[in-house]
Amino acid sequence: MIDYIIKKEDNRIYVCQDNYYLVLDTTFQKYINKILLRKLTNLEALEKCTRKVFGFKNKIPLYLDEKTVLLCIMSYRMFKSMYLNFYAISKFEKLDNNLIVYFHSGHCLKLEECHAFNNQMKKVREVEEFIYFNL
Repeated sequence: MIDYIIKKEDNRIYVCQDNYYLVLDTTFQKYINKILLRKLTNLEALEKCTRKVFGFKNKIPLYLDEKTVLLCIMSYRMFKSMYLNFYAISKFEKLDNNLIVYFHSGHCLKLEECHAFNNQMKKVREVEEFIYFNL
């Protein structure tokens, strides 16, 4: 299960998955599109559909499958980006002006983007409710 995906200044993506830390020399879009190919869709179509159904204007949460909903903390369109898997989060706590996110895998991550995290949690709950009542 993916815990999180981060794109850093070196334009590589860093994927924390199943207690492994993968460094990939690819774009976020290409990585996600490989995952979405199994569902006969792509990132652009997923964002467009999610935006239309929920009316989200930016930072679209990405529903990939039953185990993966990526919270957009910093968009892949930015110089640096960060996506956290909602289903991989076991708990989170505020520490000073930061947020510590704990994952089921035992890994943890310090975030400075508390406001973005809280907004994404609200959005993903809308997506979850929609999926629960419509599938």
